[in-house]
Amino acid sequence: MTDQIPSELRIGVLGAARISDKALFLPVADTPGTSLTAIAARDQDRARTQAEAFGIDHVLDSYAEVIESDSVDAIYNPLPISLHHEWTIAALRAGKHVLCEKPFASNATEAAEMVAVGKETGLVLMEAYHWRYHPLASRIRALLDDGIIGQIERIDAGFNVEVPPDNEVRHAWELSGGALMDLGCYPLQWARFAAGSEPTVVAASMEEGRPHVDVDTTIDMTFKGGITARVATSMKPGVERAAWLTVSGSDGEMQVTNPIAPHLGNRIVVTSTDTGAQPVVDEEIGGDTTYHCQLVAFRDAVLNDGPIATGGVDAVATMTAIDASYVAAGLPIRGTEL
Repeated sequence: MTDQIPSELRIGVLGAARISDKALFLPVADTPGTSLTAIAARDQDRARTQAEAFGIDHVLDSYAEVIESDSVDAIYNPLPISLHHEWTIAALRAGKHVLCEKPFASNATEAAEMVAVGKETGLVLMEAYHWRYHPLASRIRALLDDGIIGQIERIDAGFNVEVPPDNEVRHAWELSGGALMDLGCYPLQWARFAAGSEPTVVAASMEEGRPHVDVDTTIDMTFKGGITARVATSMKPGVERAAWLTVSGSDGEMQVTNPIAPHLGNRIVVTSTDTGAQPVVDEEIGGDTTYHCQLVAFRDAVLNDGPIATGGVDAVATMTAIDASYVAAGLPIRGTEL
């Protein structure tokens, strides 16, 4: 941590990404101890529009000006994935804490370099996997740790969202796009979270849209203790939006509805081999939006040295599994030369 801990977290924003509205701007409005002080984007008109709409103090001319600004304590980095490494490290070197959008980097090598700079500078570096900060995640962990389904044997997780082929960020190789990068990173994390260990990728199949860019992906993996898992994701035209997590064990099964955005409705249903179809757990977990929970955790990590669940070792592990999946499917690792 830095020697001087601010009493309020003043946040600067890189780019004018659409995700920023719900991921940061709206949560800041009802999160004490946070404020928006600067933004810069390639599209300055869009940056000015966001600044006016959400009360951002200054529209600056460049990302560099934001990270060097004395009015900024921390950076939110929602830039295309291919720019996460460069600008996150630049922000850390400038003495700024960083909340970096998922996935953390183009590949595991970049992620490890980012984490190393975070450790070197002693600053907070957090990956924006917002679902992990909602009470639903803690409830899932507690139930599994209590052994409610016995020994975990199988995990199935997936996330599908149609992404139009003309979306230049998500479908562009040069920007580290792909269904696994943009969507599948979530169910991959859910599987790792449920298993409580790191996977070995056994096989992966990927349907390409643009060259080297997956639009439909299925990954088979194993975890410690003989746990098997399948992670699926698709952004193909016409695919129906869906998010699921099923964990099967020796004594029962857990089904989690909407692990991606539990604030919009969720369900945990656990059935037991002893009770048949009659659930032993059937509950909805309340809480603020995942993005609000994430911002509170980031604020508390900076201001109060609070814990973070995503970043560091976890961020590198996620990218390692993603890299292995691309290799298994015969596609190049993002951010590497063709």
